[in-house]
Amino acid sequence: MTFFKPAILSILVSLFLSSCGKKNKIDESVNTFNIEIEKLDSPVSNSIRGMSVVDSNTVWLTGVDETILRTTNQGASWDKLAIPDTNHLDFRSVHAFSKSSAIVVSAGFPARAYKTNDGGFSWSLVYENKDSSAFMNSIVFKNELEGIIIGDQIDGRHLILRTGNAGVTWQRIDSVDVPKPLKVENGFAASGTCITVSKSGRFFIGLGGEQARIFSSLNGYKWKAKTTPLVHGEPSSGIYSIHACGTGKIMAVGGDYTQIDSSHYPIISMNDGKSWIKAKGKVGGYRSIINYSKKGKFWVTGGTNGLEMSSDDGASWTSFSLQDINTLRFLPQTTKAIGTNSKGEIFLFDFQFKN
Repeated sequence: MTFFKPAILSILVSLFLSSCGKKNKIDESVNTFNIEIEKLDSPVSNSIRGMSVVDSNTVWLTGVDETILRTTNQGASWDKLAIPDTNHLDFRSVHAFSKSSAIVVSAGFPARAYKTNDGGFSWSLVYENKDSSAFMNSIVFKNELEGIIIGDQIDGRHLILRTGNAGVTWQRIDSVDVPKPLKVENGFAASGTCITVSKSGRFFIGLGGEQARIFSSLNGYKWKAKTTPLVHGEPSSGIYSIHACGTGKIMAVGGDYTQIDSSHYPIISMNDGKSWIKAKGKVGGYRSIINYSKKGKFWVTGGTNGLEMSSDDGASWTSFSLQDINTLRFLPQTTKAIGTNSKGEIFLFDFQFKN
């Protein structure tokens, strides 16, 4: 079935441009560009929080009631894929290796991960945790073989799973190799992006609760924790999304989903996670997603009350849409991004720079 694009919104925005890859270098000229926001026809009305981008045309989406969607034509049409399960799982995270191969991860009980190698025609159960408190938040891979899944605490231990064989099997990391959890501390599954991989190949996990800590590991076996200044203190506050732009810079956003209009300072590391500071500019509310356009050299963050962008590594933020959003990813080698929300709506954001 084919789904088309019925609505386009064009916006003019002016920003100062700088390069994520060139520290402290700012182009002082003001550049004006259009942002076209196309609402794509979606085959579902369920909340979509999981997304994985394979290339500029191929994107996988996942969500409530075992929603699994895939496009191979940049969102012009979507395939709705089925999985052999009757538990109405909430797939809040997905990692796609190609247009044919992907792993989907459920949040809540039962905690399961499935893998397909034939474009979703068949699926294999590659992980299951039958503990009633199991809740898996996010999945990420650093290469074709090595990946991590982060879940909430079980029996006072953080759930971190590692694979070294492309997700065929998963091993829980021993608690002696993971920082001791705080009494109130977990990850968030709002966008499937509380994990990222930096340029050096290091894994980073963003957490919330009593503190906004970040766990890091080079190999996925042994983990260290750093306390960061991002807003925290409540069970629903902390780091919701963390993203490495590929040059040693990493930014994280979050807040508190129960306070959607409460502004906060994102945090940024300029040295591959060795230290973290508050960004100079505030974002205008709870933010569930942060992502970076390598081609456009700017960050975009979004949440329930809209989206903002920054071309100066968070020193300032410009609001460009009040559209509610759960998650968003840029398409490689473009300044286009796919975004989704809790109503099953899918959007294509096209940032068109003008000279």
